[in-house]
Amino acid sequence: MSSILPPLDCTLSLDEIIDFHISCNNRGAAFSFADAQGSITDISHFEFARAAHRVAHILRPQRLGPEGQVLAIIALTDSLIYQTLVAGCIKAGIVPFPISNRNSSAAVLHLLDTTKSHRLLVTKASLGPLTDAISADLATLSVPYDLSVEEIPLLGQIYPYLGHEKLSHEFVPYPSPTTRTPLDTVAMYLHSSGSTGFPKSIPETHRTLLHYAAMDAIFESRELAPRQAVGALPSFHALAMVEQFIFPVLAGGTACIYPPTSLSTPMEYRIPIVPTAENAIDNARRANANGIVAVPAMILEWAAAEEHVEYLKTLKLLTYSGGPLSERVGDKLVREGVNLVPMYGATEFGAPSIVKRHQEEIDAGEWAWLRFSDRVHVRWMPQGDGTFECQFLTTPETHQVAIENLPDTKGYSTKDLFERHPTKPDLFKIVGRLDDVLIMANGEKTVPGPMEDVMMSSPYIRGAIMFGRERNQIGVLIEPNPQQKVDPSDEKQLAEFRNLIWPVIQEANENAPSFARIYKEMILLTQPSKPMVRAPKGTVIKKATLALYNAEIDALYNTIEASNSAGSDVEPPSSWTQKDLEPWLMKHASQLAEHPIRVGDDLFDQGFDSLNATFLRHRIVGALKTSDHKGVATKISQNIAYSHPSIQDLASAIVRLVRGGDAASSESDSIDDHKAAVEAMISKYSEGFDVAPSATTPRSSDAAVVLLTGTTGALGSHVLAMLLDSAAVQRVYAFNRRGRTPIFERQHDAFVDRGLDTSLLSSGKLVYLEGDTAKSDLSLPADLWTELRETVTVIIHNAWMLDFNKKLSSFESHIKGTRNLIDLARSSPHAIRFLFTSSIASAQGWDQSLGLFPEELQLDASVAVGNGYGEGKYASERILAASGLEATSFRIGQVSGATSSGAWSTTDWVPAIVKSSLALGAFPSDPASLVAWLPAEAVSGAIVDAALTTTTPPFAINLVHPRPIPWDLVMSSMADSVKVPLKPFAEWVQDIRDRLPNATVEDLENIPGLKLLDFLAAAEAGRANTEFSTTKAQELSNSMKLLEPLNVNDARRWMGYWQGKNFIQ
Repeated sequence: MSSILPPLDCTLSLDEIIDFHISCNNRGAAFSFADAQGSITDISHFEFARAAHRVAHILRPQRLGPEGQVLAIIALTDSLIYQTLVAGCIKAGIVPFPISNRNSSAAVLHLLDTTKSHRLLVTKASLGPLTDAISADLATLSVPYDLSVEEIPLLGQIYPYLGHEKLSHEFVPYPSPTTRTPLDTVAMYLHSSGSTGFPKSIPETHRTLLHYAAMDAIFESRELAPRQAVGALPSFHALAMVEQFIFPVLAGGTACIYPPTSLSTPMEYRIPIVPTAENAIDNARRANANGIVAVPAMILEWAAAEEHVEYLKTLKLLTYSGGPLSERVGDKLVREGVNLVPMYGATEFGAPSIVKRHQEEIDAGEWAWLRFSDRVHVRWMPQGDGTFECQFLTTPETHQVAIENLPDTKGYSTKDLFERHPTKPDLFKIVGRLDDVLIMANGEKTVPGPMEDVMMSSPYIRGAIMFGRERNQIGVLIEPNPQQKVDPSDEKQLAEFRNLIWPVIQEANENAPSFARIYKEMILLTQPSKPMVRAPKGTVIKKATLALYNAEIDALYNTIEASNSAGSDVEPPSSWTQKDLEPWLMKHASQLAEHPIRVGDDLFDQGFDSLNATFLRHRIVGALKTSDHKGVATKISQNIAYSHPSIQDLASAIVRLVRGGDAASSESDSIDDHKAAVEAMISKYSEGFDVAPSATTPRSSDAAVVLLTGTTGALGSHVLAMLLDSAAVQRVYAFNRRGRTPIFERQHDAFVDRGLDTSLLSSGKLVYLEGDTAKSDLSLPADLWTELRETVTVIIHNAWMLDFNKKLSSFESHIKGTRNLIDLARSSPHAIRFLFTSSIASAQGWDQSLGLFPEELQLDASVAVGNGYGEGKYASERILAASGLEATSFRIGQVSGATSSGAWSTTDWVPAIVKSSLALGAFPSDPASLVAWLPAEAVSGAIVDAALTTTTPPFAINLVHPRPIPWDLVMSSMADSVKVPLKPFAEWVQDIRDRLPNATVEDLENIPGLKLLDFLAAAEAGRANTEFSTTKAQELSNSMKLLEPLNVNDARRWMGYWQGKNFIQ
């Protein structure tokens, strides 16, 4: 049924247009969505308008209170619910203010304050950390600011007859205002991106929005493609307001969106589907859309897949906005027959470009050129270099801009720079901005000015221009001061100058967003024969200079992507011998770590991280490629720095490879070698146990005094919360390493992040300690160490580095820390119970043909052979067993997200698989595998039960889920939530392996599985499928005995948490 179009001539306000759809019984589809089987549900304009009335009743019952109050919305919810909230606010005489959940709490408070908004609609289940941060920041204000935080209405409350509402259904109209709404009152607020500071609130009046709705772009797109897929746009964004609100509600189009996730449970909140390029195009297909509105990043992905291009060719219209699209990609799509049209617009002035193209423009491939509507008055301000700034002058009858900022007349200065077509004077193409904001390929915006200013403070730099438009990584073109005689073609001079200016580049990076960080390899130097182009007054003309260096910039990106420049920052070793390699590697490693590295010590104990290890490998490979040993470059494994974690070991491994040794022999040891290393470590840290512990009195029956290490991680936070909440605990010493911020702040943040009760941290039981377990005195004052020895009755040792890549030697400091805590317990005058959080990785070498791994001490070290993490845990368990203490070792399996909040550390391997799967477009399937992951509450409950039981707990406890479920059930639950398919685990691992040789920094960020390839390969090979007995665990703890199996809702909570942390999109 076709829609009945409301008048857009300003005879009706927006709230009256909502009522227009009811009075006309408008049965045209405003919104449409399809389920996984392709069954389509339409939401008519009539039903949408009635739903808006229901929202109005909820938000402002009986129209009580003043008109025009501002209500901010920070919510992760489905597009249908979100836009109904906006419409409901307008109907209720409330001014909605959609705010991005990606803003910081400080930015949100700024927006609330500038609009005098004292109500906030949220989805606390998915945005709890942000809302808690807002509340915490409010509490610190010197002048109190009242803010009511409320949950959004649920789908069932506002759509009781979803897709089937009839005139006869029960409905109570919302009271109309006593006087008509003036058109120049604010209808809603939107906000800017905040790319130059805090985001700015932008008032949109009824008149402004009606003018936007009457633009040619809206009606032409509806005429060409009445059913447009727009669900992948973030609902708070101005583009979404155009496509998800104005297009359907005011212009009569049909917005094809994702199905609400709470369809089966309409009275419960569910996190919405996370848009991806894959599920966005799949959703468009299922919904029978004949047009798509997308951001360039999605189009880039679609263009790379032939099946997607074939589908795009069937559409009447593919529109993009929000950033530039590579001309190469656009040219390809247009040649293939895709009707690709850019839409130019902004929050301040709507979408004034035209969608319909002349056939000769299509034939000429001029898809990137824009023509503007006759409804707008454009003033083109020449910039003297062939470009023009676009300014929109207010036209009261047809185009009222939201912001008027021109000094000489009413209108808006966009600061967008265009060039005019050489033969068609009404065609223009955007080429940049006056303020030089760099719009990257993913739509992220980088403001170069502040960073360039920092760089220009260096006495060695005469000029600095950042670049990266339409790229995935930012670079900078540097002009050295004339006193610095640098030949950029000389690798040695280039490296020396990069090192010389690196401190100021680091300073510029400090306050930049992560996507704008400049890496040393992305520093390009000007040539003495091609200085930067300058105006007569001495200022750099950036556009002309970048054009001058266009070829060099392209070559730099090509080089970086091919990893061919790796190793160029330091002169290659004079020979590939141990003597010359060690200082060469040390210089590289010190540059990456940004502090001196010692030759014989573990790199990771000296602050090295995975990114440092990756870049070090790249430089080794790059140096080999430029040497006489090119073939050796292919033998340098991804994990070489982990396998040989000191400069000395690393140099030895490379020397063996250069001399023709086999990669396997230089980078891995036999099982017997591993076993011998484990036994040697046990022997080293078991010395002195022939003397019995000092305890002369049994454990006190009074309330426990607990020393708990590692309290800021997921498990440690949950254990700490339970101990503080227990009447059987008198005191808790929370022991952690020193950090950059005070421990009480880190602990508070950890509790907030995991949805734990922060009021527990005010308990008088809690004592914070900071030290180092690797030191014999724990780096504590003598009197405090003595206090622990005299008073502690239970030690729970939970602090341990999680890294499956590292060798046993990298965990020696942790094993030593375990021994130091054992010594503390053994020196106590009374018996101390010692609980150790081990891992099922300590059983990674178990012979599965022997059945379940038992809850008993294993004396054969071969059961632990594998990665250094499990070997270190096993060694500590054996040392503890020999200590003479009353002790329990918990072999803990995978700890999943909390049942209450879904909080699951993004550094763990499961979220790494999830993020990698989104980038790869598939989740790994393994029908034969089971998942025995335990919620954090169950693990911590079992540990606390053992700590406080009046009986002696067994030495070995296996903490895995006693009721495992199929791996594919978990994977499909997560995959379904983002509309991504499954593929066999072996193929999935191979996909990662195929990406490895040419992996970029961006790949390492988006596919964290690249860093876990060996671990994943082991899992794929079946070495991770050992099953464990849990009889003793269930006897010890009711939390284990009564545990329900994991289910779909658990998976959804995890996905929601990761999305809320911006770990996945």
